Amino acid sequence: MLHPKSVLSLLLVTVACLVGRAQVPDAPAKASPIVDLAGIINNDSLVTALNTQLDTLSHQTGNQVVVVTVNDMGGLDPKEFATELGNKWGIGGKNLNNGLVIVIKPKNESGSGQVGFATGYGLEGSFPDVFCKRLQADYMIPHFKENDYAGGIEAAVAEIIPVIQQEYKETQALAGDTAAKKKGGGGGNGWFIIAIIVGVIALFMLLRKRSKPAQPASQATQAAEQPQPQAKTGSSAAGAAAVAGAAATGAALAGAAQEPEEEPEEPVEEEEPEKPKEEEKEKTEPYKYGYGGGSFGGGGASTSWD
Repeated sequence: MLHPKSVLSLLLVTVACLVGRAQVPDAPAKASPIVDLAGIINNDSLVTALNTQLDTLSHQTGNQVVVVTVNDMGGLDPKEFATELGNKWGIGGKNLNNGLVIVIKPKNESGSGQVGFATGYGLEGSFPDVFCKRLQADYMIPHFKENDYAGGIEAAVAEIIPVIQQEYKETQALAGDTAAKKKGGGGGNGWFIIAIIVGVIALFMLLRKRSKPAQPASQATQAAEQPQPQAKTGSSAAGAAAVAGAAATGAALAGAAQEPEEEPEEPVEEEEPEKPKEEEKEKTEPYKYGYGGGSFGGGGASTSWD
């Protein structure tokens, strides 16, 4: 049986978690890479430029980077808050889970400034926790301490985009090399198999030719080669021609009897040509930015400043 204090502590932890989760905002009606809920990015032209850069990055590589500003994180650790937000909004591809969430809370009456990174499973290799921490400490916090949130976000994005582009190029190159190796290996094996088949057929034909008995020369040929006596009378010449013809016919029949008769080929039924089917026109929808349903694990980092 649990002690009353243990039950109370468990309830408090559960309530705290529920309160924290309740603080995670809902996804905006119109998805975009930069979501300034705290209203601290006072540079509309920069927001437009960053949205364009990150939208293009998502379109070209499939990876998604989303920056969200909030006024409160509900007592959650910044990395945990970013993870909860990434899972709730579904940032990144559903199968690749290649999303990166950056959540920024300014220094205000509720407490210190905070920034948290959360990486999807597909980007943890490209953005290890140490690298995320360095981006926060070296590229973002110095700007944030001067209330230059636009500059800090811009500096971080400038470092993040090349990493994702390079990772995408390497992945594509690896996929191309793998396909080429498979194609080359299959071609070599194919020629080897063809050579074996040709050799077997040639050997079979040679053995069949040797095992076939030699046919005796036809009696008609022998009779033609031997000199024939000149016929004294017309009747004797006609009789000799008849005998020779009969002998040739008999030899031909004997030779035909020795050779196996070829079985008649079965008539091949011609297939009726298929009626042309109407080609289905695939409707290709134009690209539209949106969160793809990705999942997040425990990768990322948190940093605070006063």
